[in-house]
Amino acid sequence: MTSVFMIFSNLFFPPGSSHSRSHGGKSLATLLVIPTCFLGAVLILRDSAGPFWMWYNIDPDYAYLINALKILNLTTPGHVDHPGTPVQWLGALVLKATHPTVSDTHIVDAVLADPVTHMHRISLVMAWLNAGILFAAGVVGYAVFRDILPALMVQAAPFISSQILRHAVALKPEPLLVFAVMALVMVTLLALRPGAVEANRRGFAVAFGVVLGFGISCKITFAPLFLLPLFLLSQRRAILIFAAAGLVAFLLFTLPALGAYEQFTDWIVRLFLGSQHHGGGAATVIDLGNYPRNIYRLFTRPLFSITFILAVLTLFAARRRGADMPGPERQALKGVVLAQMAMVLMVAKQLSAHYMIPAYMLTALSGPLMYRIIPALGLGGDALRRRFARTLPALLVAIAVAQAFGVARVDRQFREMRETAFIVDNDHFSACARIYGYSASSLSFAFYNGNLQSRFPYSEQLKELRPENDFWLNIFTSDKPSGELRDWSGARRLPEVLSGYPCAMLRGSRRGALAAFLAAEAPEAVYDTSCSTRQEDVFTMGVDCRGRLTGDNGDGAP
Repeated sequence: MTSVFMIFSNLFFPPGSSHSRSHGGKSLATLLVIPTCFLGAVLILRDSAGPFWMWYNIDPDYAYLINALKILNLTTPGHVDHPGTPVQWLGALVLKATHPTVSDTHIVDAVLADPVTHMHRISLVMAWLNAGILFAAGVVGYAVFRDILPALMVQAAPFISSQILRHAVALKPEPLLVFAVMALVMVTLLALRPGAVEANRRGFAVAFGVVLGFGISCKITFAPLFLLPLFLLSQRRAILIFAAAGLVAFLLFTLPALGAYEQFTDWIVRLFLGSQHHGGGAATVIDLGNYPRNIYRLFTRPLFSITFILAVLTLFAARRRGADMPGPERQALKGVVLAQMAMVLMVAKQLSAHYMIPAYMLTALSGPLMYRIIPALGLGGDALRRRFARTLPALLVAIAVAQAFGVARVDRQFREMRETAFIVDNDHFSACARIYGYSASSLSFAFYNGNLQSRFPYSEQLKELRPENDFWLNIFTSDKPSGELRDWSGARRLPEVLSGYPCAMLRGSRRGALAAFLAAEAPEAVYDTSCSTRQEDVFTMGVDCRGRLTGDNGDGAP
């Protein structure tokens, strides 16, 4: 660790500069605080969230695990909705590193036998990657601004919204989106140095393109951020290089999914045309009845909306000042504001707060940019500039306090959901037919959901590993509105399944789905709902909540 500090000290605080090595070392130590807090928060929340097969963790986490196994075996992933390919090949690399000396077949067997341990390892690697890039972004920020406060503000990006930390613990694209946004912020900061872009415009174009390609390959919601580099590159040739580099990077990062490109493009077209979530609703692109309301709701988060408005006002004031204003900072702030607005317009189409994670994180870049621009506006004299200089520390304190409460709230929510899910123990119903709907707290259902979204690559192996009395409802590809009952071998009829066991337990978190299924497939069935929790419907037939048989399996037979 000492040698690392010396390297960074020599790089950013050379002998003879106004920053001594001692001061530089203290600053670097300070820049470790936020990455350490981030790593600690992720580890705490990951533990509180419970097993990945909890109903609130299943989708799409198990799909990413199964598709990581497919990539490990050099087959095309079946889940390319995000497209999320970097998460899958990173997972494959972690699995291979965990079992470096055994065959891929043995790795598949080991992962299917103990998925939770392997998912934790992949999640931990992503957490460490994010902690590392947070530290690197802080170092770059300090080197550019020569001020610890803007550097800390940049590092605070994952703490701007509790939505970021909530999703950073999952095995899905969001953790790597954190990495991608911080990489974009780092390149942007480097472009702020006087004359940096002019001296190496092609290099910056390629760097921005690689980051953009990586971010979009993680999740398509990263796409609006392409607007930010345009203002810094400015020249047409550089912008063309940026676009070409982004396309090449996207193709390289999604190369394992080459055979599924048509599936991905069909999905994107469906998302674009559909006016509701997941491409549903009328093919009118947006729902005019809800769209304005959704835009308003996205601006109701105080930190995001206040910073956005301040950035817009700063740009208007800077425009009036003209050429006297800091050029790169002003251009970068234009890109941030436009990218955030574009993301709001995109997400309002299919409203979900976690789709806004890249835009929320860019708020941490707006602060330091305004920190550089506003003092140059010459408004209000020295007194106003001194007051503004105290704004950034106050903002950092506000973020720290708010997110301390935010992390505690998310932690409490995770613990409450986990404890409530554990109230109903599936093992109590080992003698019964266990039927799981979307999405039930069940390892069998988690495997089914991941296997289905991967196009059923491991049905035979899972059939041998999982209990034969586990069944589930297929609501994704079934022609029946209420769903189709399946096991690892294929479709099953509910009356036949019920008649084969002395009791039955049905479980799922989608309210009303189980009742609709029973009404359609076994209208004469008699079931008890007293085992249900606040989060999941749990119906029982011929058994009580502790697994004790009551003598009537609910199939309606005398």
